[in-house]
Amino acid sequence: MKRRPFLRYTTTTALTASGLGYCSGKVLASPPPLVLHAYLPNGNPFPKDDLNRLYFLDLKDEPIPHPDRTVADGILTSQPPPFPFAIALQLPALGFGDVTLYADNRGRGFTPSDFPLVVNGAFARDRLHRVATACDRWQQQGYGIPASVRDRLQRAQAYLSQAGQAPDLQTQISLWNNALVEGLWAGEEAALSRARQRIVRTAPRQGFKFGCNAFSHPYFGPDYDRYFEALFSIATVPFYWKPMEPERGQPDYAAVDAQVNWLQHTGIAPKGHPLVWFYDGIVPDWVQPLPYEQVKAALRQRILDITRRYGERIPAYDVINEAHGAPWANALGYNQAQFLDLTRMACETAKEGYPAVQRVVNSCCLWARNVAIYGPPQRSPYQYLKACLAAGIDFEVIGLQLYYPDQDMFEIDRLLDRFTALGKPVHITEMACSSGTGNDENSQIGEATGLWHAPWSEAVQADWVEQVYTLAYSKPEIAAVTWWDLSDQGAFWPFGGLLNRQNQPKAAYYRLQGLRKAWDI
Repeated sequence: MKRRPFLRYTTTTALTASGLGYCSGKVLASPPPLVLHAYLPNGNPFPKDDLNRLYFLDLKDEPIPHPDRTVADGILTSQPPPFPFAIALQLPALGFGDVTLYADNRGRGFTPSDFPLVVNGAFARDRLHRVATACDRWQQQGYGIPASVRDRLQRAQAYLSQAGQAPDLQTQISLWNNALVEGLWAGEEAALSRARQRIVRTAPRQGFKFGCNAFSHPYFGPDYDRYFEALFSIATVPFYWKPMEPERGQPDYAAVDAQVNWLQHTGIAPKGHPLVWFYDGIVPDWVQPLPYEQVKAALRQRILDITRRYGERIPAYDVINEAHGAPWANALGYNQAQFLDLTRMACETAKEGYPAVQRVVNSCCLWARNVAIYGPPQRSPYQYLKACLAAGIDFEVIGLQLYYPDQDMFEIDRLLDRFTALGKPVHITEMACSSGTGNDENSQIGEATGLWHAPWSEAVQADWVEQVYTLAYSKPEIAAVTWWDLSDQGAFWPFGGLLNRQNQPKAAYYRLQGLRKAWDI
């Protein structure tokens, strides 16, 4: 599956039950032992295609490849994972949005004895437990917990208690939704409060970088350039293999040269992206028939040529992109060992070409639901990075893509903490959310999807931007955040620019300017 269709899939549609309710093309021979029930907030059964998004995780947040399952409206039956597990499902929460929810039986994990299970109640109970536990831990670490957060948690508990006494399922579902919504708002407020307290207690981080890709210079005109220069301190420039070298040994550097010259003139530091990436749309035709060792040799020469050509003019690169086995980024069908080998080669060769280079190992789809859908040989970005570190691969920066992920800010905060704990500096290398709804014919994705708090608008985009940048800036391990596409005149993410189609600032652009001023960077 290509990356763009998968992104649309993860935010809008799901594989049909007929696609995931079978094992090796055969219907399950006997009813599986686990039965899960799911309902919309109004009490109607959760549609089967949406319910098929449900997946299991281990208790370290790693997705588990789907066991055998069957799905109908409101009911999913599945073979159990062989160990205690958690459950994840994107489900509407009336009064908050449509985000991925988690249940882990208060941290203990589920086993077959916990079923049948109505996931609505489990999500509400475990959200309350997860947020309350985090608040207690943060308080012990010296962070104040706003009274409004504690009030929400108390209301959530009251709703849960009422649900336990409710006379019918319809009433329970409504009360569980109320409890869940209180827990979601409480979690976001608590995470942002901790972030803001950290920022106040820390000296301004002068080295923190605001970035954007510079792909549209000089094509979008002087307003684009002016607003770019006024906000960003780093800029990503394109090194996509097929467009740059459609004929072997004849790379065309003209577009990159023009961008690098402009950026150097303005004092903005360029970063190259990507030196190695196996998305099928950017692997040159002449590479396709080559055996692995010849592809590796060709890539090594490409990396040497680029890093030697630009030297200190481009001090950093995404040396390898999405090398954790995702199907849209594995056009040549490599296995995990080959991806590790290529990662090592890319990192070593970049340093050989320019010894002072900053090497970013870049990953996407951070929650890794694709691992649950497709199974081996995929692995999550987290497991891929752990494998890189265990193998002693030398690189400077962990790169994370964070397009709007159908997650609330509390869960985004948890995920960022998970990656920063790996012990290397982190850059958020690509990020966007929408400022409008419907279809954006100027974007590569097309349809704007997702619901966080309210339908996408300039105001909602600005709120999301402010909050996610606040979380990132509060973590000393995160050194840079790069927005992906400045202008709606042409963008990857639907309505994802910080400028509109006339290259005039949206609310999010001004919000970022305000953050830079407030943080004195």
